[in-house]
Amino acid sequence: MRVMKFGGTSVGNAERMRGVADLAAAARKETRVMMVASAVSGITNLLLDAARAAQEGQPVESLHGRFEDVHRGIIRELAAELGEARLRSLEEGLSTLASELRGLLQGVGLLRECSPSVLAHLSGLGERAACLILGALMHARGLEPHAVEPRDVILCAGDPLQATPLQEETRARFTPLREAGGPGLMLMPGFFGGDTRGKTMCLGRGGSDYSAALAAAALDAELLEIWTDVDGIFSADPRLVPEAFPLPEVSFEEAMELAYFGAKVLHPKTIAPARERGIPVRVCNSFRPDHPGTRVTDDAAPPEHPVRGLSFLPGIALVNLGGAGLKGVPGTAARVFESMALANISVVLITQGSSECSISFCVQQADAERAVQALEVAFEMERAAGKVDTIEQQRGLAVLSIVGDGMRHRVGVAGTFFSALADVGCSIAAIAQGSSERSISAVIAETDGPRALAHVHGRCFGTTEVVELLLAGVGSVGGELLKQVHQQAPKLRAHGVDLRVCVIANSKRVATASEGIPLEDWKQRLAASSDGAPLDAFRDWARAKRPGRPVFVDCTSSEDIALAYPSLMEAGLHVVTANKKANAGQWSHYRKLRETASRHQRRFLYETNVGAALPVIDTLKNMLRTGDRVLRVEGILSGSLSFILGLTEEGVPLSQAVGTAMEKRFTEPDPRDDLHGTDVARKVLILARELGRQVELEQVTLDSLLPSDFDATGPLDDFLARLPQVDAAFQRRVETLRAEGKVLRYVGSVTEDGCIVGLVPVPLTHPLAAVKGGENALSFTSERYSPTPLVIRGYGAGAAVTAAGVLADVLRLVDGPLP
Repeated sequence: MRVMKFGGTSVGNAERMRGVADLAAAARKETRVMMVASAVSGITNLLLDAARAAQEGQPVESLHGRFEDVHRGIIRELAAELGEARLRSLEEGLSTLASELRGLLQGVGLLRECSPSVLAHLSGLGERAACLILGALMHARGLEPHAVEPRDVILCAGDPLQATPLQEETRARFTPLREAGGPGLMLMPGFFGGDTRGKTMCLGRGGSDYSAALAAAALDAELLEIWTDVDGIFSADPRLVPEAFPLPEVSFEEAMELAYFGAKVLHPKTIAPARERGIPVRVCNSFRPDHPGTRVTDDAAPPEHPVRGLSFLPGIALVNLGGAGLKGVPGTAARVFESMALANISVVLITQGSSECSISFCVQQADAERAVQALEVAFEMERAAGKVDTIEQQRGLAVLSIVGDGMRHRVGVAGTFFSALADVGCSIAAIAQGSSERSISAVIAETDGPRALAHVHGRCFGTTEVVELLLAGVGSVGGELLKQVHQQAPKLRAHGVDLRVCVIANSKRVATASEGIPLEDWKQRLAASSDGAPLDAFRDWARAKRPGRPVFVDCTSSEDIALAYPSLMEAGLHVVTANKKANAGQWSHYRKLRETASRHQRRFLYETNVGAALPVIDTLKNMLRTGDRVLRVEGILSGSLSFILGLTEEGVPLSQAVGTAMEKRFTEPDPRDDLHGTDVARKVLILARELGRQVELEQVTLDSLLPSDFDATGPLDDFLARLPQVDAAFQRRVETLRAEGKVLRYVGSVTEDGCIVGLVPVPLTHPLAAVKGGENALSFTSERYSPTPLVIRGYGAGAAVTAAGVLADVLRLVDGPLP
């Protein structure tokens, strides 16, 4: 015996019903079959809307008409294969159901009241109509299904809208159908049963799964199949997590946890009857019948990862009862939950601190007000005596849970879960874990749910991690960065990292796209975008979208943007910068940056501030972290000046060398920052601050490469026009030093005596003499690296290497291995 339940989308139109008939016919060749059908997709909601409208005195003709139109439309499409006599009989049956609906709605409209019994009867009409059509189609194909009336076989008691099945009595009523001589093919509407008088009793929304499970248990079925519109039970809701994947198998316990906390493929109550009888459950896709789906069994193989799946239950409120008078008082928890039971409120989750001064629990948000009122009544005396301080509710929450048999006795799972929530700035209102260690739940803001779910899924399964980039500055470095991101994107995606550039801004325009701006035409999109204030755009976008791993990337030289980093961090953005002005600004701002990053758990990365793509900052931090004491830092810290001075040694005039460096985009936007030594002074200042020194830029001793009597003021074009005035004198100095066996190098140093930047004549035998052509070189003399210093040397000029360093910083924010 096999029980096959078909959901609303599986019977949603004529073509889908033909597919259902094909599946049932194929199964019937192998075994006896019981089919259980839901209402056509959307019909149950339509019936409930009609009941509500009638109760409120609103017109219901259009809703009633839609009920008929949907089903008659399916019948018309099937007419050719039904035959005239069967078609006439089917239309008469549908007319009877439509008249039944009209009578119920008229009664509700007259009384302005819809009792639970009436609503239960009315809301089951969709399943009856679907089975009417499906039965006629199968008869037309010669399958001859035996119609089973659920009110006769599924005996229920209690609330007509949330009925409790009486399983032993139900089993007894299924006996004729279960016996060897019973029908080979049966068809039953899902969703409802009946009481002892035969009145309709609903099993709750989604109860067709439950109907099928009860039938499978009563029939001793070998397999229960749940046919839906997805490929089984997914690792997470694929509507919220595109990277979610179907699970080949899960255990009954895992399926129960996932269903309870929001996985909508299975009704939460479905698993219990099948589990009690040891009946495997297969969840499969009627749109892709060849897909294996998910098998739910007692002996599911251990998962590859500790976590099998994630679930997300929105629409939750947290209710808290607190007070010093609760500590050590027996029966407090019993009274809390007794009051919920009396108010007919289901408790979703419970948590209590070891202090015993408060009890918190979650309920559906619609029940929150009644829950508070019930507690106020139950603890009226304690409140009057001051033993209970607060009874409060927190709305707008959701429960995010990780579930898996592999979590049991596995160290670090909870740590991964909570650190992932922290990664995306998600605050936790409450935590719960059962003694089985099979699930851990966190109560979070519902608005945080989708991004938290996606990020936790990525951390648990190593699936694609989305990193959203917000780029300020599209000049030489910013433009090159976009080029590199575009080139590297396919390789990174293959290794589970999806870099999306969601915001691009220059000084005047801002382009945005939540799913990522196509980088092949970013220039056109930016040009076509509207004017806007970039900083406001970055902050507003981050606060509105609340992305999972947003990274603000600064490729400008703007001081205003550098000063805004704290506010960007407060908006939830990590910051990666090639702009030195934040770290080389006022000491107070330097400290504020780090304090803000720590407080908001944001990363602040700036490797390119000193050596372009060379690992200068990271190396220095590692030396200090491991306890080394750095005594002296010295080197050539400007790739542009290294390039310019190298050309002057070859006889190129200084002004021409500067022009060549600008053409190659080796210099700062204004080359005077390089020639004055300001850029190198900022780098030296940053290194000194990394060493723990409280130094301001004014305290760096600075010797400009340009003569002190040269007028370097005014517009850039005027400065460049005057620059040839210094060529002759500078070239004479170069030639004089060459005769002495020396060369000029622009050197920065940090010692215990201070910070110095300037032109230094060095012998040709000195290590720095060979550093030219755009190279940087830096030596660290420390207690460990002495007398031979640790040396870092490499290319340090140009937009390409700087952009590569920025991209490397961005990728440091990504979890897991990268290519």
